[in-house]
Amino acid sequence: MTITLPAEEHRQAREGCVYFILDDFCLVEARGKDTFSFLQSQTTNDVVNLSIGAGLSNALVDRKARLLSSFSLHKTSDTSALVLIETHQRDTLIDQLEEYHFREDISWNIETSFNFLVALQGPKSPFLLEHLTDSGPGLHNGNDIFTAHIRGIEVWVICKSLTGEEGYLLACSSDRKEDLIQTLQESGEKVGLIAIGPQTRDTLRIEAGIPVYGRDMDKTHILPETGLEHSSVSYHKGCYIGQEVIARIKTYGSPAFALMGIILEGDTLPAMNATIKLKTKKIGVVKSSAYSPSLDKVIALAYVQKDFRSPDQTYQVTLNEIPATLTTCLLPFYQTAGRTERAKQLHQQALVLFRNEENLDSPIALLREAIALDPKYAPGYEALGVMLSKQNKLDEAIALMKRLAEIDPQEIMAHTNLSIYYMQQGRIEEAEQEKAEATAIQFEKLVEENQAKKAREKKASMDKEERERQVGMFLKVLEIDPVDQVANFGLGSIYLETGKYEEALEPLKTVVGHHPDYSAAWLTLGKTLEKLSRKEEAAEVYKKGIEAASKKGDLMPLKDMQTRLNQILHSEA
Repeated sequence: MTITLPAEEHRQAREGCVYFILDDFCLVEARGKDTFSFLQSQTTNDVVNLSIGAGLSNALVDRKARLLSSFSLHKTSDTSALVLIETHQRDTLIDQLEEYHFREDISWNIETSFNFLVALQGPKSPFLLEHLTDSGPGLHNGNDIFTAHIRGIEVWVICKSLTGEEGYLLACSSDRKEDLIQTLQESGEKVGLIAIGPQTRDTLRIEAGIPVYGRDMDKTHILPETGLEHSSVSYHKGCYIGQEVIARIKTYGSPAFALMGIILEGDTLPAMNATIKLKTKKIGVVKSSAYSPSLDKVIALAYVQKDFRSPDQTYQVTLNEIPATLTTCLLPFYQTAGRTERAKQLHQQALVLFRNEENLDSPIALLREAIALDPKYAPGYEALGVMLSKQNKLDEAIALMKRLAEIDPQEIMAHTNLSIYYMQQGRIEEAEQEKAEATAIQFEKLVEENQAKKAREKKASMDKEERERQVGMFLKVLEIDPVDQVANFGLGSIYLETGKYEEALEPLKTVVGHHPDYSAAWLTLGKTLEKLSRKEEAAEVYKKGIEAASKKGDLMPLKDMQTRLNQILHSEA
């Protein structure tokens, strides 16, 4: 039996495709003509507007907004839905809902026929699922659900990431579980599919900033402390238990403690529930932690006091009286580049619609999607705040600007917009405070920009002198040895950097001609040819360079050349 180490499991999850059995989750069927109206009145998210095949994250809270359960709901028909929930939460959820169940037509089935769950996760999981099913996964949103047949096995497919990557959950009957796993393993060979263990799964979850009930949150926490309000709460639906408290916190402030990320120096994992103190002041409590291969650091989810929640701030603290250095971090710790790029695209689409349409619903929906994809995408918050204010939804616009100011305390527009929105609500004192904050930040930025400009000019002058010195040195070396590897590569690189593309060709071609395994030279030569608009030649160079890099195991230039080659081939298609 092949043993896969956690480091390889992690790499494959981030670059390829992995699977793991979800024996700690279950599906519960809710059925009856009052299913959605009943759940609408009891849970935090807007379920009555779900279309068949759609789903959402949801939660159950008590009258004080304390979190009783966290789950996701997936609509399978007009009168039925599947609830995906950790097994240890199942009975609590049903018991709590049944307390308020009187005459409504809704029933629960905990013995569904689709009672075996396996997670398929990773950037290549859509490709594998497309190969496994007749029609492929298609274009779906998170929490969408659909049925499929995988080599004759009927499955429910739920679009859900448990790792921060693209992902799906597959549910089938327990009597077909071995067939499903065997099919996944056989078909997954082409994408390097492997099974991962609990340790890797937990590391991926923490990197993705996904809290779990019972470890990172429980009934002692009010929902706004947990971060679930961004995914599991609707602020525009009708009344539900706990709504007043959640809405009040959103409108008038933020909770004293809230879940965020911390990055720790050293290689020791902090104790669960360790108290974070700055001198003698308690500023937080540690929850789940792990060593993150993505950051090469120890990371943890922690409840942090609101005065210390600005990201990228480093503090000398104690954890259960043990000295430690931590840096605050917005969740998730790990963000796929694809999601950020998609958020930018959605933002641009929203701005186009905003300029060309009177109805703001479409651009607002796009911006909500952008923020959901990338919770750190500040331009999305700002644009969404502006559009909501035009709809006179000032409370939500204010909440968004507060969140933007928390993401980037130096963001002038967050404070400027807050000043405007407060003024529109007649909150004059708060408006003046935000205006003063915006003015102070603007002055600080002007000073910093002036200093930075002088520093850039000085550095550019020094860099120019250094390049001229290096060119002179390389030319002297080449007079002695015309095929010197270092001198030719250095000269070609400087010519590329300074825009002398034609001059760069000869020394770079000399390098690859005499040293065909020099991956970086193939990459630099290809870039030069691209600058000269000689894309076909560049593509051939990259193909040879990829072959050379593969043999040597030079992963960095290999990935760069593969990306650039794909871009060229795509542009020619």
